[in-house]
Amino acid sequence: MASPHRSILATPRWVWWPAFLALVLFGLAPLGVMLARVAGDPGALTEVLSLRTLSLLGRTLMLGLGVVGVALLLGIPYGYLVARTNVRGRGLWSAIVWVPLCLPPLIMAMTWAVLSDVRGAPMTIWILGLGHFPLVAVFVAKAARRIDARQVEAARLVGGWSAQWRMEWPLIWPGAMLGALLAFVFAINDFAVPDYVSSVGPKFNVYADEVFATWQVDQKDSLAVATALPLIALTLFGLVAALKLRRKGSLASLASGFQTPPTLDLGRWRLAALGWVSFVVFCAVVLPIGRLLYEAGLPLPTPSTGAAGPGATATTGGGPIPQIADVPWSLSHTIDAFGTALERCRDNLRASILLAIGGATLAVPVAFGLAHRAARAPHGKLWLFLCILPFAAPAILFGIGQIVVWNHDWSASFYTGDGLVMGMLMGRYLAFAVLGLTSAVENVSPRLEEAAALVGAGPGTRLWRVVAPPILPNLVGAWTMVFVFAMRELDAAILVPAANKTVMFRLYNAVHFYRQDYVAALALVTLFVILIPGLLWALFARRRMEVLS
Repeated sequence: MASPHRSILATPRWVWWPAFLALVLFGLAPLGVMLARVAGDPGALTEVLSLRTLSLLGRTLMLGLGVVGVALLLGIPYGYLVARTNVRGRGLWSAIVWVPLCLPPLIMAMTWAVLSDVRGAPMTIWILGLGHFPLVAVFVAKAARRIDARQVEAARLVGGWSAQWRMEWPLIWPGAMLGALLAFVFAINDFAVPDYVSSVGPKFNVYADEVFATWQVDQKDSLAVATALPLIALTLFGLVAALKLRRKGSLASLASGFQTPPTLDLGRWRLAALGWVSFVVFCAVVLPIGRLLYEAGLPLPTPSTGAAGPGATATTGGGPIPQIADVPWSLSHTIDAFGTALERCRDNLRASILLAIGGATLAVPVAFGLAHRAARAPHGKLWLFLCILPFAAPAILFGIGQIVVWNHDWSASFYTGDGLVMGMLMGRYLAFAVLGLTSAVENVSPRLEEAAALVGAGPGTRLWRVVAPPILPNLVGAWTMVFVFAMRELDAAILVPAANKTVMFRLYNAVHFYRQDYVAALALVTLFVILIPGLLWALFARRRMEVLS
C-alpha cells in the first residue's frame, strides 16, 4: 500500500498517462518495430560482425572521441573564464556561446569547407567539435558558479591558487564530462556533416552514412537496423554515462547558506584570456556568419550560365564549392540575395517554423508530466532511461522507424501531414526537455506540495500553482531547446516525406546540387529564426532562461 507521503507527491494519472502514451507513440514505437524487423530477419544480424561494420565502428568511434577532444579543449577554459574570472565582456561571451549550438551543423560545414582545404576526418571532427563545444562550456560554467565561496577561501588559505584549483577541479569535471558525452552522442549520430564533407573531398564513411545508404539502396529496414546496432549501443553507453553524471557538478543542488564564489582577478593574464575567448568565438561564430554574409553579396552563376567566369564553382569529389575570384562584394547584391531567399523559400521557412513550434509546444507538457513522475516516483531512473531511448537511435534510423510505424492505409492522412513531423520532432528531442525539467522539479521542495495538499489543493492545482511557477525559466528553456533542435533537424527530415518541405531540407538540396548566392542568405535567415526565442527572452524577461539545469 502506498504511503500517504508517496500518494501526495504522486503525479496524477491524467497527467503522466497521456505523456507516457506520447512517448510510446512517437519515441519508443519506432524503435520497437525496427528491432522487431531485425528479430524477424536473423540473417541481417550477420552484418553486425562483418569487417565493413567493424571498420565503420572504428571510424565512428574516432570521430566521437575527436569531437570530445575538441569540445573539451575549447569548452573547459571558455566556460571557466566566463563564469569565474574578470575577463572583459563576460556577459557577451556567456550569451554568444549558444550561437554555435544553434547554428545547424550543415551550415557550419558549408562555411568551413570553403575556408579550408582540409577534408575527411580532420575537417569533420573540427566542424562538429566547434559546433558542440558550448555543451561543455555551459556545464563547466554552471559547475564553476556553484562552488561555495567558503570552500574557495579555505583552499586558498591552505595552499594558494594551486590548492584552489585542486579543490575545484573534482567539482567541475563531472559537468565537463557531461557536456562532452552529449557532444559525443551528437557527433557519432550526425549524418549531414560527414556526408557534406565527403561530397567535397575524400570519402569519410561513418555509421549514419551507412544506415542511410543501406536504406536507400537496399530498401531493407532490418538490414539498416542491424547495421546500426553497434552505434545504438555506443550511443546508449554515452547517454547512460551522462545520466550518472547528471546530479554531480553543474547539476548538483545548492547547499543551504550557499555563498557565490568570488570573481578571480586574472591580472596580467586578463588580456590573454580575452584573446582566447575571442579566438573561440571568432572560429565558431564570426567566421561562419561573416563568410555567409560575404558569399551572399557575390554574384554566383546560375545553372543556365555554366561555371565560367568570376564566381565559378569547382567540384571536388562531386560537391560544388563557390570559387570567388576578384568579384567585388556588393551590399545591394546582398539585399537582393536575401530577397531571393525569402521569395523562393518562404514556404520552407514557414513550414519549419510552424513544425518546430508545434513540436516544442507538444514536448513541454509531455516532458513536464514525465519529469514530475521521474522526480517523485520511486523508480525515477527507469523513467529517465525510457525518455532517452529515442535519442539513442541515429536520426536516420529514427526516421525510418517513423515510416514503418505510420506509413499504412489507416494512417495515410496523418503520415502525409504535419502532425507526424511534430510528433517525430517531439519524440526525438523529448529527452533533453525531460532531463532539464527533472532536475528543476527535484530542486522544488516536496514539502511545498505536501503543504498545498494539507490546505485542500488538488493534484492539478499543486502542479500548476506550486511546481510550475518556480521552474518557469526551465519550462521556457525546455521549449526553446526543442525548438532549436527541431529547426536544425535534417537527418530524419531527409527520409520522412512530410518533413521534406523544411528549410533545412531545402538547404541540403541546394548545397549538394547547385550552390548559389541566395543559399548563403537563406542560411543566415534560418539562423536568425532559430535565435529569435532566446533573443526575445533576453530582451523582455527578467530572469535567466535555464537550459539543461
